[in-house]
Amino acid sequence: MISVVIPTCRRPELLARCLDRLAPGVQSLSADQYEVIVTDDGVPTVEQLVADKYPWAKWVAGPRRGPASNRNNGVRHARGEWIAFTDDDCVPDLGWLAGFAGAIHDGCQVYEGKTTCVAGINSPLEHAPGNATGGYLWSCNMMVRADLFRKLGGFDENFPSAHMEDVDFRDRLVAAGDLFEFVPLAIVDHPPRRMPSGWRLGRSHEAWLYWWYKNRRRQLASPRLLSELVRLRLNHVRRCKLSPHSVRALGSLVAEVGTLLFYLPFWERKYRFRFLQHT
Repeated sequence: MISVVIPTCRRPELLARCLDRLAPGVQSLSADQYEVIVTDDGVPTVEQLVADKYPWAKWVAGPRRGPASNRNNGVRHARGEWIAFTDDDCVPDLGWLAGFAGAIHDGCQVYEGKTTCVAGINSPLEHAPGNATGGYLWSCNMMVRADLFRKLGGFDENFPSAHMEDVDFRDRLVAAGDLFEFVPLAIVDHPPRRMPSGWRLGRSHEAWLYWWYKNRRRQLASPRLLSELVRLRLNHVRRCKLSPHSVRALGSLVAEVGTLLFYLPFWERKYRFRFLQHT
């Protein structure tokens, strides 16, 4: 009934922790009701790990064009009526799939689960998504009917970095008139991770401009992006206890904004011209 798609790339220990929670007999949903597909963009691959320790899972080679392409690749190998997505650094609850399966009803083809961070964020240099009430449809915890996913074209593989592709999928879903429902019993925990360097964060925001102009917004993207970014980062620093990490986080913000200011003129010309030239 459900095909679980897990994109992975050079994180064997985290993947193993995720797969341990999806093993037959561990999930409360009967093992004959789901399959697990590991789509692997890494070099070296985790093919042998999956074969040795998780023979019940299907390993497939990824296209190595980013997580959106990797998720779409997993769906191409899926046999289920439903596709459930999570990430290799997530820890599914033992009732995750049963929670989704129990929520299925006529009239809804997309569901989002509850995403927690049990360990909490203890440093402004850490991050983790949290979704306690719904409305986000993040790719780390969602389930969609397979034929609808394919009809919508899956995740947009043209995003220049691993950012905003699930927001774009949600936008297209809503524009097509499809609603999604929140399932609080379908829980995935996302332990905190160290944030990338300021330089890498700055480069990742190209995906935001791609998303902004893809939606035919004529308003200049740069002022909105810069103001939201600074507000978000400063609020994150304020929420954490003052420590040397606070100073490092502010330094990272300076590097992030500096990198962003350098690239913004190029990205503005590139995506405004691409998406607005015929409007």
